[in-house]
Amino acid sequence: MNLLTRQKTKALVLLLASSIILSACNFPGMGATPDLFATSAAQTVAARLTQPVGPGTDGTTPPEPPQIATTEAPPTEEPPTPTTTLTPTITNTTIPCDRAAFITDVTIPDGEELQPNENFTKTWRLKNDGSCTWTSSYALIFDSGDSMGGPASKQLTSGTVAPGASMDISVNLKAPSSPGTYKGYWKLRNGSGVNFGIGTGGTNPFWVEIKVVPNTTTLSVPFVGGESGQVTKAGFVFGNRIAGDNVGNDTSQAFLSFNISGIPADAVITKVVIDLSDFSESGTAFSALGSLYIFKDDYGGLDALDFVSGLPGSGRLISWSSTGSLGSAVSDSDMVSALQTKVGSSRFKLRLQFKEETDNDGSNDYIQFGTPILTVTYYTP
Repeated sequence: MNLLTRQKTKALVLLLASSIILSACNFPGMGATPDLFATSAAQTVAARLTQPVGPGTDGTTPPEPPQIATTEAPPTEEPPTPTTTLTPTITNTTIPCDRAAFITDVTIPDGEELQPNENFTKTWRLKNDGSCTWTSSYALIFDSGDSMGGPASKQLTSGTVAPGASMDISVNLKAPSSPGTYKGYWKLRNGSGVNFGIGTGGTNPFWVEIKVVPNTTTLSVPFVGGESGQVTKAGFVFGNRIAGDNVGNDTSQAFLSFNISGIPADAVITKVVIDLSDFSESGTAFSALGSLYIFKDDYGGLDALDFVSGLPGSGRLISWSSTGSLGSAVSDSDMVSALQTKVGSSRFKLRLQFKEETDNDGSNDYIQFGTPILTVTYYTP
């Protein structure tokens, strides 16, 4: 029974008791007048006793039920995600029977400079990187590129080279006669005739690379003044070296001769420098007659037939367009080619002429040359 029910019951009991006491006060002999108040109270008690017990039945607001504190349940923890541990896969790598590994160049590293036709020995240090022993039946073989006089093959060893061991492998070679870079590729061959080399697959060649740089000689070639001079269009021959025109509008061409007998017959010309800075000018030769050109000319003794009419369209070696440019020495590859064709002979001869024969102004416009200088660089194979 709750507190509210007990209070209501107690009130009804008190009310009923009061009614009974009041009824008892009606003594005998007093009139039998009904006690309306007592009757009403009794009815009220009866009515109260017949009402269902519940909140608010007496018109009052029942008190709030006590709050029951609740405790939140702790969050449910998610089970940890299982971690998958990968087990490494072991791959068995098969080592080929025959494979080499390059260790170092014992001699002649890549780019070594050598003289033309120089003999040399190339040595590689290689490791037996295979699973088979190298025996006396194995060989070093030329594979491709520049053989440089090397053999097609040679015995690799007279003994054995076990897997994991290394050895020095040598071959005698000869540098080519011409300057340049040369590279030769080599491999090994087993006793069954199967070629192999270096690298993961044992198929790559190893090599030798050299640069041929000749030991050159530089020579100042003697000028032969007695074989030099000038020839005019009119057919006159003079000892002066003059190119241009004169007051009579006659055109001259200059001829120069050099003694090249001091150059070996087997020489390879690498550079030619001509210096015509020893000159004098009369008039304004370049303004009046244009550029000055030089040609190779294999003349004999100078005569009127050596004059060349007009300006040839080919064979020009060098040109000058002013007295300033004529005052500087010139190195020219066309001069190299022209002189190379005369190596083995005693003379190298040249002709100088202007673009225009004359400007017909009745005045001197020419260049007179003193002693020209020809410097030649060459090597002998």
